Amino acid sequence: MARFGTIAALIVALAGVAAAQTLPRLHVTALGMHADRKAVIAGAPFHVTIYVHVAEARARLDELVLPTLSNAVELGDEQRREPRADGTDFYQTLTLTANFPGEAHLTPAYIDAVDPATGKALRFSSDPLTLTVTPGTPIDAVSRSAGAMLGSLAAMAGGIVAIVIVLLVLVRVVRRPRRRTTETVRAPVETPDTPSALPSDDPLRDAIALVRSRGDDAAMDTLRIVLFARAGLGTGATLADAIREVGERDPQLVRTLGAAERARFAPAADRPAATRELLRLLFDFANGIESQP
Repeated sequence: MARFGTIAALIVALAGVAAAQTLPRLHVTALGMHADRKAVIAGAPFHVTIYVHVAEARARLDELVLPTLSNAVELGDEQRREPRADGTDFYQTLTLTANFPGEAHLTPAYIDAVDPATGKALRFSSDPLTLTVTPGTPIDAVSRSAGAMLGSLAAMAGGIVAIVIVLLVLVRVVRRPRRRTTETVRAPVETPDTPSALPSDDPLRDAIALVRSRGDDAAMDTLRIVLFARAGLGTGATLADAIREVGERDPQLVRTLGAAERARFAPAADRPAATRELLRLLFDFANGIESQP
């Protein structure tokens, strides 16, 4: 029996050595996961961003294992890499939707790697995430693709016109004095004035003005709705839908949408730079519209 125990311990030790030899050597200094809201509506899209910092200069991070979803499904994802003086930052933003009211759970995202400082195989992981799901449209009623979404819009008489009218009303409501709330308002970003050649009733003109003057989450969400509407997509669309539908015929619109997504969901420390880049692309995009015959 003692001999069997010794052999079993040896097998476990050899397995650990073999695993360590196949794992990458990575110095992971940060790994976190957060949602853009604590409570979500069943059937409505929301975003979860996973942030990783490694001390090494890496072009990819294929070792990242995404969370397992409970009462939620993934609609798309976007990856971003930013080289730093002390290593590399990686961001992966998941677009999700919850199935039913109750709670949606995400297991920790993690990376298995060998810590260069100790030579030991470790699992670096984020915290799990639990979100409250309030009643809404079940996931079975959500369009599963951009094609289905466009078909639904086509079936609605004057659907796009109605969206534009709603946006105009929304912008005018936002402009009214508001009661003080606990929402953090970003500092205005210094940029040129709103493109004057855009028609005064153009929702894009008002959305750009909102982002310049306030730059808060509500302003960013209004802008995203306007840009997705210009792409012929509804409010539940994702950046992947826009790339697929208008990427070839209007790449500048897709670039502007990508910048809007980054500015809306970037970590607080990165938002000022992301907002400046967004406004630069917005003015280029608006000037392109003005120059069209």
